[in-house]
Amino acid sequence: MAHWILAAGLLLILLGSEAAIRGGVGLARAFNFSPLVIGVLVIATATSLPELFVTLRAATMGAPGIALGGIAGTNIINILFVMGLGALIRPMTSPPKVVFRDVGVMLLASLALVLTAFGGTLSRQVGVSLLLGFAAYIVLVFITDWRRTPEHSVPLARALYRSQGEIPSVIGASFVLFAGFIMLALGAHFMVSGSIVFARQWHLDETAMGLTIVAAGLSLPKLIVTLVAAFRGQTDIAVGQLIGAAVFNLLGVLGITALVAPLKIPPMLADADFIILAVASAALLPLLAMRWRLSRPRGVLLILAYGCYLAFVAWRQGLLPLL
Repeated sequence: MAHWILAAGLLLILLGSEAAIRGGVGLARAFNFSPLVIGVLVIATATSLPELFVTLRAATMGAPGIALGGIAGTNIINILFVMGLGALIRPMTSPPKVVFRDVGVMLLASLALVLTAFGGTLSRQVGVSLLLGFAAYIVLVFITDWRRTPEHSVPLARALYRSQGEIPSVIGASFVLFAGFIMLALGAHFMVSGSIVFARQWHLDETAMGLTIVAAGLSLPKLIVTLVAAFRGQTDIAVGQLIGAAVFNLLGVLGITALVAPLKIPPMLADADFIILAVASAALLPLLAMRWRLSRPRGVLLILAYGCYLAFVAWRQGLLPLL
């Protein structure tokens, strides 16, 4: 029964995420927002709504392992598996701006999470600090992308791609956006509830569920976007949207969650997974900086690294005996 609840939650999250993006873009176009504003504030924020709804629901249900494990796990999947798989399809272009600005901010945010874990609590004070960092990142993106062409600005390119077609009515766009929020809320509830039941049935730790099953579900929309972009040759957009999503998760989603429902950080995450996330973020810098592209061999390396991480999680749960 639990797996059906999880599946229903995932389906609702996928549908709700797409509806929220379409409704948000439609409203922004109806009010004549600039493409850069649409790309930075509307599309990027809507892309992280699944993580926000699931994390908030898990936090309010008293499941910090699922809440924080989901964020750490989805970022690890995006950095290692999704980006590596995209590079296997087509080498991923990584402009210097994305490498130094976005990956740099992602690394700083990951290190901040590691330091926060020493205190054992994601408090409201930490939430305020994360949101201030998030605001600073948004300002930085606006400053550095303001006069760039779509070929050199990931948010602008995504906005132009999403803004094709006729401008919808305010009422129509609002209805789609509201429907998306409803589906996201229901999907988050089903996913968290199903994860808790699944973990109890199979005697698994809730944190492990967050790091694997929940994280995989949250990463699925990014995987689809990355694969489509790789097949179309829009690899610079693929890299930028993955790194941007990671920054939004670490600063925006965790910041809002900490303000609404402060969380105790599970020791399992503090001792290993947050550190692994920071190490993966640091390793990504030189991999992307080499000739400003992620080649197929380096993509294989990232996928193998994620396979090793999954093996570590399974071993830690006692599912994989040490040979």
